[in-house]
Amino acid sequence: MPADPRQSPSLLGSRCGACATVVFPTMPVCPACRRNGTMQEIEIGRTGRLFSHTIARVAPKGFKAPFFQAFVDLDEGPRIFTLVGAQCPVEDGVLEDGMPMRLVVEPMADTPENKDLLTYKYVPADRPRGSKAVNRRGGNA
Repeated sequence: MPADPRQSPSLLGSRCGACATVVFPTMPVCPACRRNGTMQEIEIGRTGRLFSHTIARVAPKGFKAPFFQAFVDLDEGPRIFTLVGAQCPVEDGVLEDGMPMRLVVEPMADTPENKDLLTYKYVPADRPRGSKAVNRRGGNA
């Protein structure tokens, strides 16, 4: 979480000083060129594009179904697995592969076991911060 509340959150990744490969999470050795000692920590992941997604209709302990699971291609290069934020209603057609996404920080799940654990998630970038989702028919979702 950024110390300055005006700054948007980011993920901590690494960039190789030798070949410029960017990875998440941080790594001590570059997975592309295999050099040790060339990785530098950088802030990444504020935005990306939805690569693929699915609705999980069965939840493990500590989660409530249904919820979105997704892969997001970060603007810096890595493709990461993520959950989709609570401000996005879990309905068919709400997400489209290729759409711009932005990083949010939320409780891992809305359950007693996980409500105090924060994690990164992504939401559609065109949705204003803190807004309720609007479905395609123009009503509140």
